[in-house]
Amino acid sequence: MNRPRRISWSLQTLMVSATIAALVGGNVFSIVRLRQAETELDALRREVGSLHHTPAGSLAVVRIASDTPLTYRFRVRTPVTDDPTQRWNSAQPPKTLYRIAYSTILPRGRTQPEWYSAIAVPPGESVVTIQIAEDPRDERWKISTLVRSESATRRMGTVLPDEHTRLFRQSHDVVSTGLKRQDVVVMPPGETIRLPVRLLDERWLVGEQSLLLYGDKAPDEDQVGVYAELQSADQPLS
Repeated sequence: MNRPRRISWSLQTLMVSATIAALVGGNVFSIVRLRQAETELDALRREVGSLHHTPAGSLAVVRIASDTPLTYRFRVRTPVTDDPTQRWNSAQPPKTLYRIAYSTILPRGRTQPEWYSAIAVPPGESVVTIQIAEDPRDERWKISTLVRSESATRRMGTVLPDEHTRLFRQSHDVVSTGLKRQDVVVMPPGETIRLPVRLLDERWLVGEQSLLLYGDKAPDEDQVGVYAELQSADQPLS
């Protein structure tokens, strides 16, 4: 009668098998962690508006998330120059190449807002925050634009008319035709033909205006809203 053959394992075989199992398990764990990290990185990039996927040296802008009402945020990258006279520093700002213009009024019969002012955007990446809020220093409502970069932080604000303040403090329908969240505009180096870029076009619709969608058509009356535009600084601010 034949006895079943027993499988014998040497100590060396057991150690090799355990090592292979450990390596396979470690690789699987590393792959899972890597995929989780990539997912988290993608989510973080969407949150902060990363422009890493756009060509280096290009002019690029993306709208990023904001959890505060009447607050709008963008990440803007303008080309970096090697000209030392064009390098940004707080003591001696360079010649402005690009700017953010802002306003809260689109006059009757016009397709362009009446820009209150504009703030320079330095070379490199900047986070631009446009906000309508009460200024705690003087308790006056303003539209303000903050440009924050590695080299400088600049802020500019304009006091709002009382009728605009009353409107923004209420709830109304809003028609938005500016950049949507995660929308990216990219212009290759040297190409500015698509400037200006309307970043914000948020129109507050009140009364009979709520039945109208203007689009590119000029409004029949002054249209209060939040407007912002990325412009070339060599053009007059009209």
